[in-house]
Amino acid sequence: MSRRDRVALALKDVLPIMLAYFPLSITFGVLAAASGVPWHTSIFSSIWIYSGGAQFMLISMLDTATAPATIIATILLVNMRHILYGATMGPNLAHWREPLKWLAAVGLTDESFVVTYNRAAAGEKLAPSYYLTFALAAYGSWIAGTVVGAGIGGIVPSEAAAVLSFALPALFLALLFAGERTLPHLLAACTGAGLATLAGLMNLGGIGLIAGGLVGATAGQLLYRQKSRISKQAKS
Repeated sequence: MSRRDRVALALKDVLPIMLAYFPLSITFGVLAAASGVPWHTSIFSSIWIYSGGAQFMLISMLDTATAPATIIATILLVNMRHILYGATMGPNLAHWREPLKWLAAVGLTDESFVVTYNRAAAGEKLAPSYYLTFALAAYGSWIAGTVVGAGIGGIVPSEAAAVLSFALPALFLALLFAGERTLPHLLAACTGAGLATLAGLMNLGGIGLIAGGLVGATAGQLLYRQKSRISKQAKS
């Protein structure tokens, strides 16, 4: 596959994510403006943090005058799941030059991880031209939406903008249903969702995301190994 073909494939794969990121980041920009956050601060947060969940959480903590140390610690905790993403994706980028690996880390969001890792798991070799086109297109869509939202923040009521917040959970569900539907994958998804929801009801913040990811993945992997062991014994 030529470099042009890889770029075209990346744009095709990332288009649904861009279509979800844009209205969601507009919502963030509008809500940030309604909360009194300066437009340049909200845009800078999209450039620097680039995490929808953390940025929306940032707005709510600024509204309640949360201490800066608590804000920083909470955002770091929410985004700790990216360590797991990086460790999982790393072996597929081992043939890259070091500067490109650092650039790839910037674009490692939940959605980009799901799509690109599924490509790698299917046996495809992730080329920089594919991955970086994918990551930068999604990144650009998020920043562009924030710029629009910050620009129209004084016009659109925050209640109307909040309607668009369904885009992120809808995107997560679409990615989940588009993936494999084996029993181990279902167990991992349900376990992770259950723990994250329970932690949310208990007001534990980002702990639920970390615990749900770790426990859900572990449960799915254990079931997969058990099924593989039983299958091997049956064949033998």
